[in-house]
Amino acid sequence: MIGKIAALGLVSLLGLSALAWRQPAPATSTPAASPSATNPAGAAPVRAKAASLVAEGAMLPERLLECRLSRITNFNPAREQAPSEFTYEGDHRFALLLPSIPVRTTEPPLSTLPPEPVDPRTRIVADPDGISGGAAAKPFERVVDYWPERVEMTTPIGNGSVNLIILQRSQAKPGLIDLFMTRATDAVSWDEKHIYSGHCKPSEKRAG
Repeated sequence: MIGKIAALGLVSLLGLSALAWRQPAPATSTPAASPSATNPAGAAPVRAKAASLVAEGAMLPERLLECRLSRITNFNPAREQAPSEFTYEGDHRFALLLPSIPVRTTEPPLSTLPPEPVDPRTRIVADPDGISGGAAAKPFERVVDYWPERVEMTTPIGNGSVNLIILQRSQAKPGLIDLFMTRATDAVSWDEKHIYSGHCKPSEKRAG
């Protein structure tokens, strides 16, 4: 079922989505992240810092993220839910590879404009349970990488839908990255049966 997200939506960096994230606090055995409070405007200081770094030829490291995700089973698009209200099922292994790329200093293109080229090394490297809806076998179409503050990624999966992944530095679990993944058709329409969240352990490899 595709449900409309109530007026909780924030415009994301990709112009696609982003339910106002809230801090994760699930009481499950699987580390699971749920949407947490943030604001895309928060990317502004990240871009300012990046601008000073890129003058030095700064590169983001290669990053391998090993994740455990669970499906949110009681998401209600009609109202705002506290993190403690979410219930989860499953324990799914998931892994992503983000290659070493130059630090971003410019705004990403609007979602109505052609996407920027995506480094072909960017990929889902493990999805044994197929929770990404086939996205693991396809290249990413759009990636906005402000690591480690926020990364947004989409892959077309057919019928006008995309698989949307949002990564964000975890405040609840320092050293980990929160991951939120769903299937979306527009800025506020998500597939309620395919909303996953969890935590990822990043491993970084610096060039040289």
